[in-house]
Amino acid sequence: MRAAIFVFTAAALAVACHHTPEETTAPADAAAAADVAILEAAAPVGASSSDEPAVDVDAGRAALRDFCNDVYSADLDRLKDKCAPADLKTMEAMSRAAARLCLHDLVVAIGRHRADVDEDAAKRCVEMLRKSPLTQSSEVDTLFQHFPCDRVLLGMQPEGQACRFSIECKDGLACVGYNIGGDGTCKKPPKAKEACTLQPYGTMLNEAAAALHHPACAAGAYCDGATCQLRAAAGKGCNGAASCQAGLSCVTGKCGARAPAGGTCAQGSDCAFGLWCDRAGDAGPGKCAARHAEGAACTSPDECRGRCDIPKSTDGHPAGPGKCLPVCGSG
Repeated sequence: MRAAIFVFTAAALAVACHHTPEETTAPADAAAAADVAILEAAAPVGASSSDEPAVDVDAGRAALRDFCNDVYSADLDRLKDKCAPADLKTMEAMSRAAARLCLHDLVVAIGRHRADVDEDAAKRCVEMLRKSPLTQSSEVDTLFQHFPCDRVLLGMQPEGQACRFSIECKDGLACVGYNIGGDGTCKKPPKAKEACTLQPYGTMLNEAAAALHHPACAAGAYCDGATCQLRAAAGKGCNGAASCQAGLSCVTGKCGARAPAGGTCAQGSDCAFGLWCDRAGDAGPGKCAARHAEGAACTSPDECRGRCDIPKSTDGHPAGPGKCLPVCGSG
């Protein structure tokens, strides 16, 4: 399923940031059960790992819970008329799981008194999502990259103060030098060849969302995990989209535009968003192609507009090709 259901996709991304469940090809009831298990396995609100300081779990917790529940359920009323009962059950379970993780991360973030929630932005974020669904523009695009949702969690730490996540710093600053067991420092984004730290925050704000107001490196550079490196120009070698100049992606090892339908690809990220890479049984380079509609045969979760329902044998292995099934109006 893709851009048609932005909030659900965001919910799935939120869960995946804490857990990495296998791509499901099981029936929706089984998927829902798995998602409920993810929900129950999520870390309790206010819990912290051994390297985290104690947090203030009160901190307006009821308001935070309401926000997280509202933001991840904003699309459910619209989906009731589009979803089969089993699919709606999956959507609801994923939304609950994402809301619980959202609450956990908000409580932890503000519990250290280094960040705060803008209640007005939170209210306007929920109102916007309830009015109309957002359109996802990339695989990593989350609702927290869209105004006013991007202004819900605001950093309070000025330059030179301690931080764990860049979101704890004031706008325009990055958290540099954080290690497990030791804080980093809020600094101006490092320049090329200077030390940097990748944004570790996962559920509400992925690296792309954090970079809106807290770039890991100065303009024209990216963080390779240790040092800021200059971004490569079109046609130059690359090792990921972040290593290319703005507006370019890493396509078959070189910076350039993502391939249109019919273009050469090695993986889905080589293709324009919304297409998939048809590898024809992994025999040589693939071709970017439109995803299949309901009823088409499929062997990969990526090739359907909805989901690929692949039958399984008694030993759990795929038992031949599957069939594309719609998910909540995906076609």
